[in-house]
Amino acid sequence: MSDTIVTILMPLANESGESRPAKAMRLREDIYVVMGPVPEGETWKFPPGSEVKRKSKIMPNGKEEMVATAP
Repeated sequence: MSDTIVTILMPLANESGESRPAKAMRLREDIYVVMGPVPEGETWKFPPGSEVKRKSKIMPNGKEEMVATAP
């Protein structure tokens, strides 16, 4: 099933380890395209239009989140 919209955590490009929620649309199994817009003053590691995978990651607060990674 394609064209499913999901929220993923998008790493910021500044290497701070910070990430922000972002929308992505499923293209095919395990591959998503990042949607915009990028908030003013931020630079995402994967800009809108980039293809990414989602990876499960346990965050410092113990919560499991889906994070954008390189395909």
